[in-house]
Formats: sequence, structure tokens, C-alpha cells
Amino acid sequence: MKLKVAIVDDERHCIETLKYDLEESFSEKVEVLFECNNSVECVENLRSIKPDVLFIDIEMPGLNGFELIKVIKPKETKVVFTTAHAKHAVEAINFKPEAYLLKPIELEELSKVVDELYASKKPAIDIGISDKLAISTTEDIELVKHSTIVYAKASNNYTEIILEDGGTKLISKTLKFVSAQLPESSFFRVHKSYLVNLNHIERYRKADGGMLIMSNEAEIPVSGDKKEDLLILIQR
Repeated sequence: MKLKVAIVDDERHCIETLKYDLEESFSEKVEVLFECNNSVECVENLRSIKPDVLFIDIEMPGLNGFELIKVIKPKETKVVFTTAHAKHAVEAINFKPEAYLLKPIELEELSKVVDELYASKKPAIDIGISDKLAISTTEDIELVKHSTIVYAKASNNYTEIILEDGGTKLISKTLKFVSAQLPESSFFRVHKSYLVNLNHIERYRKADGGMLIMSNEAEIPVSGDKKEDLLILIQR
């Protein structure tokens, strides 16, 4: 399972640099769920998205990194402070962060932190609703069994969930977010716009660049860069 991380920094180039390093150098271990350039946006995201690790800049307008931690009071999310100033190190200790990285962040130092965090990541506890996806609407939260989901389709910042009974559910979350909530053992992103349930694949059509025929007869395109991994999964 990959580490689900989020980045908070008021400087856009710092966000882009850290995101690039994480995704390019540690793609097998890390997935960036979201990034934002202010504390208020971070608090809003954390209401529905629960990353394993939060990379937080210390010096930010409004709430600084320390003040943000006091507001969100992370329990299951680990914190890594990032800053251009070593002077904050002593105060940072009080917040018991996993690491304290000085900017510009050296790839070697980042590697050490990622490796330690990845090694400490434990499988999620198997609880009664672990096989269900929570779909929130304006009126309620519906729990949908993973096994009933045939595939999910991206629609701008929304995701359409297609169920085996022919029904559909529209979620105001990105496909990337939905993918992070579903088990990697059963769901695979075959295309930038499609996430499929491997258990609902009926056939793989080699023509037309690669196409999946699902249990509901839907035809799902397969990206060229996903084809090899997909074929390994469906033939294992």
C-alpha cells in the first residue's frame, strides 16, 4: 500500500518541487492526494481526505504550520515540517513531527524520510465496513459494497460510480480521491478517466489499442502505459 500524502505550502514552486520529487523518485511508495497553498484550504480538505502524511511549511500567512497543527490536531496523520529556516527546529520538537526538512529539500534527506514512513505504515484495521465505499450526498452518506462497483469514470472534478445493478452514483470527488478509498487488490486505474473493478472484467480485446469488456457490457479503453500492468493482473 502506498503512503497517501498531502502538501501545504504558501509558495507554489515549493509545492511543485516537492510533489515532483515524491512522484518521480518514489512513485512505488507515495501517492499525493492533494496540495494547497494556505491553511484554510488544508483544513477544508482534511474534513474528507485523510492522508497518512502531511508535509507542512512552517512560515505561512494566516495560520502558520504550528498553528495549523493545533487546529487540526492530527491523530492518524503523521507530520513532516518543511521550512527554509533552522530556527524553528526547537519549537517543532514540541509537536513531535516525523521529520524536519530544511529547504531546499535534498533528495537524499527526503528519501530517508519516505523510507522510514513507508516502513512504518501498517495495513488498515479490518473493520466491519472496510468493504464499503462511503458516498456522501446533501442528505446522507450511503455505503456501497466494493463488490457491486463495476467501474468509476472521471467527469471533471466529479466521479461517476457505475454499479452492477445498472445504477449510478455521482460523487463530488475526483477519480484520484475515489481510487485512494478503494483496495488496490481489486481496483485498477486503466486510463486517466477510468478505474475498474478487476472482478468485473469479462474480456480484454486486443484490437483498437486495448479495450476491456466489463460484466455490464461496458467497453473501457486501456491506456498504453497501463496495458502491461493490467495484463499481469488479469492473468495472474
